[in-house]
Amino acid sequence: MEQPQMERMEGKVTATVHLATADQAWILLSNFCDFHSWHPGVKICRKESGTLGVPGCIRYCQGPDKEDGIPADWANEELLSFDPTGHAFSYKMMENNMGFGQFTAKFRVVDSKKEGLNEGKGCELEWSFEGEPIKGTTKEALIARLQAGLTGMAKRVDEVFSQVPKAA
Repeated sequence: MEQPQMERMEGKVTATVHLATADQAWILLSNFCDFHSWHPGVKICRKESGTLGVPGCIRYCQGPDKEDGIPADWANEELLSFDPTGHAFSYKMMENNMGFGQFTAKFRVVDSKKEGLNEGKGCELEWSFEGEPIKGTTKEALIARLQAGLTGMAKRVDEVFSQVPKAA
């Protein structure tokens, strides 16, 4: 007897960084446990166990406080792969209070010139995911949430590089 296939959800969002190359953006964004410095919806991100940049490293992330005593969103996430040459890492969601079950994601910084995405300086941030449907959240709502976060991250990287003096 064939087992029923579990419903899966997958998607990808992208955001453009205008003022930094892929190498420059990767230097800022590659620290798995510094997510709160770049993602506008993450207040706390810290290493819980393991070695930074090595698969098996576990981070704890928490969103901003909510009103009316509702607990902030939080999750423990495990680094699955880390590829500094390819400017990418992947991770899986573990314990959380947001309704996520089995869920993995990949974050990449893509060289726009190599990929033919644009002619000038810049790069693309890419966040892809796959997993079980999330209780109480549509795929569209998840994509909108991820897009808002990634767009905010790209904006923060551009803000850093807008303050870098231009070479004479």
